[in-house]
Amino acid sequence: MSETIRSYSVTKYLTAVKNLVDTRVKDTWVHGVITQIQERDKMIYLSIADFIEGDVKPQAILPLYIFRFDFIRLKAKLATLSKPFELKPELKVKLFVKGDFYVPYGKFQGRVIDIDPAYTIGELALTREAILQRLREENLLFKNKSLPLSDAPLHIGLITGENSAAYHDFTSKLKESGFAFKVTTIHAKMQGNETETTILSALGTLRQNQDLDVVCIVRGGGSKTDLNYFDSEALCRAVANYPVPVLTGIGHEIDKCLLDQVAWQNFITPTDCAKFLIDKLTEAWQNIRDLAFEIAGRIHARIPSEQERLRFLRTSLEQRISKLFIHKHEQLDSFIKDLQKEPSKIFSEMHSWLKRSQEGLKNGCRKILEFENKHFEVQELRLKTRDPETILKKGYTLTLNAEGKPIYNLEQIKEGDTIITKFANGKIKSVVQEKSLS
Repeated sequence: MSETIRSYSVTKYLTAVKNLVDTRVKDTWVHGVITQIQERDKMIYLSIADFIEGDVKPQAILPLYIFRFDFIRLKAKLATLSKPFELKPELKVKLFVKGDFYVPYGKFQGRVIDIDPAYTIGELALTREAILQRLREENLLFKNKSLPLSDAPLHIGLITGENSAAYHDFTSKLKESGFAFKVTTIHAKMQGNETETTILSALGTLRQNQDLDVVCIVRGGGSKTDLNYFDSEALCRAVANYPVPVLTGIGHEIDKCLLDQVAWQNFITPTDCAKFLIDKLTEAWQNIRDLAFEIAGRIHARIPSEQERLRFLRTSLEQRISKLFIHKHEQLDSFIKDLQKEPSKIFSEMHSWLKRSQEGLKNGCRKILEFENKHFEVQELRLKTRDPETILKKGYTLTLNAEGKPIYNLEQIKEGDTIITKFANGKIKSVVQEKSLS
């Protein structure tokens, strides 16, 4: 007789599994990379995973959840750190996890109870140092710093949050200066996960403007956690390779982000960034004024000597003009006297020349006519020798087609065609019966 096998409902089976998890799975520390975070009312769902270096596909994924009150507590804990950070995707974390099993979906998920910030801070520091080392090895830390900054940086590209205090502080300071700054503003997210992509997009847009002297990336104070978004390797590379100097005013006095280190120069606040540009223009304006005063001083110093030189030139010119006038007047008097003495002689010479020219014209015309008559006779003789009638009289014939047009080669006729053979004293018509090429 076969043994009866006992069966369970799905609910009872999964409840048994949950009891097993509750009693056998101990609370423990688990570390991995956050792959996603979703906030829903009273619950925050996230997952962490293990990765092999160079492979984007996770080896294993652990689903987790945090109660809202625990999430608020953990955020407050992280915010009070000397180097605060926020929980976000791609962050390495070490979490204290209590094993749990969700019966309605038959799903294992751990509840996050606590976090070890020292682990993440260490990982962030390692990541930051690795990025810094790569930038250093590729000579990118000082690439933007090596660019020359215009003495009068009037055309400014500005990247900042839309309608932010940083925008108003920066632009208001420039307006107060009285200089004619031209600011092209591109708005971007200055905190959160969109920081990197929107700033990169703004840099790309401003890069198309060939008139910019400098680009400024500014934001307000914000929290220290926001600084982590400015440690982006992609942002650092974009700024390091930018074709014009890039200034940063991220808004922290003590800590510097990696973006500050690759920028042409960094400032504590947007206002300080604007003040630097104003000081640059003020210095340039002062240099121009000093140069103008120096030029004016030199001009005033030279005026007496130049006036004396002009007086000398005027006297010298007057003397030369006077001498030239006298000389020309004497030449004119001499010319008038010569003109009065020589008219009869000139008239006689011109009369003789006209007489010679008259004789020359008479003889010349006769000779030309004789020459042209002889030339005409030669041409007439040539035409007669080339006249077809003359050629025919020599015994030659001329072959024409039925229309009376000359036939020059055998290809113009075919068998059966009527041809006309012309002699000097008449012509005959023939019909082609056969033709052959020689």
